[in-house]
Amino acid sequence: MVVRAAEGTPSGPVSISATFGVEEEFLLMDPRSAQPVPTGPAVRAALRLDTNPDWVSTELLDCQVETATPVCRTLAEAAEALLDFRRDLATSAIATGAAAAGIGVIFDADLRPASVTDSPRYRGIAERAPALVADQYVTGMHIHVEVPDPEVRLQVLNRLRPWLPLLTAVAANSPFWHHADSGFASWRTILYRRWQIQGCPPFFADLHDYRVRVRKLYASGVAPDPGHISWLARLSDQFPTIEVRASDSQLTADDSVLLAGLVRALVATEQADAVAGNPAANHFPEHLDVALWQAARYGLSDKLVHLDSASLWPAFDVLELLLRHIDDALEHHGDRGWVHEQCARLRLEGNGAQRQRLALASGGLPSWLDLVSRSITAG
Repeated sequence: MVVRAAEGTPSGPVSISATFGVEEEFLLMDPRSAQPVPTGPAVRAALRLDTNPDWVSTELLDCQVETATPVCRTLAEAAEALLDFRRDLATSAIATGAAAAGIGVIFDADLRPASVTDSPRYRGIAERAPALVADQYVTGMHIHVEVPDPEVRLQVLNRLRPWLPLLTAVAANSPFWHHADSGFASWRTILYRRWQIQGCPPFFADLHDYRVRVRKLYASGVAPDPGHISWLARLSDQFPTIEVRASDSQLTADDSVLLAGLVRALVATEQADAVAGNPAANHFPEHLDVALWQAARYGLSDKLVHLDSASLWPAFDVLELLLRHIDDALEHHGDRGWVHEQCARLRLEGNGAQRQRLALASGGLPSWLDLVSRSITAG
């Protein structure tokens, strides 16, 4: 994707990068009771023998496993990497007596406090926030998109803010908590509101402003390292990427790849607008906060906050606004047809939260377990 620079910037075309990567977290649960099982160390050890060890990492709890794709240029590459890992994960989990689940929160959990991964960092988190870690049975999906220029990267972060509630709604996949319906499509989003730095990021004047404000967070000691900056979108401290963290873990690989396609196209669109000098909307934080709450509450099943009009719109009308907004980038990446097909599937079948609820309503816990176990290796 190539755009022309705005007046006052160096002349000539500016190339918009299309590379991205996906991190997925999974829960390990008992295949009969849906209770968490702390078999993560054994599962991770098996996975490191079967896959690239760099693609497997620990998470906060012993019942969690995380993977990261290699750098991808196409959605097909991401789909292949995610599906290959999910198949290996399912096999390794079964070998330890567990089932792997692509869900945003555990269905039920009697184990409190949760079993924490044995590392200095994770033990430190548990000591600082014991009651939070005790039931932090949550997993998410993070999408990294390359934006080479640091200042443009910051401008793109600002421009993503109005779309983060919608992405939360599309990705909502955590309706149940302690064997009951939470009433929310993404209970994970609500659980994360308990932590010290979360929600939609603030608006930053420039990269210097961002760095000064983040350094002060570190200096406070309340956020001792970059991993504690838990905004729904943030600048990576390791890569020249924006990391979008609005998604619950997803039932299927196709669900994950759809979100990656939407996010990559959105970042490319906002990058082009930033380079062209188009103004960025600066919505008030309280407006973004209520929009995020509404998205977590209803997902795609009801109405979402349309920020420009401060009114409630049908969720799929807001999704249609996004699709129109990112249309050029989808076309440039060759993703338009597939992404539109997947959005049509969501309208017919529902997102993860809706499918989970339907499964439980139709056949109780056995039906729900069947959905989750089948979905982990589904396309």
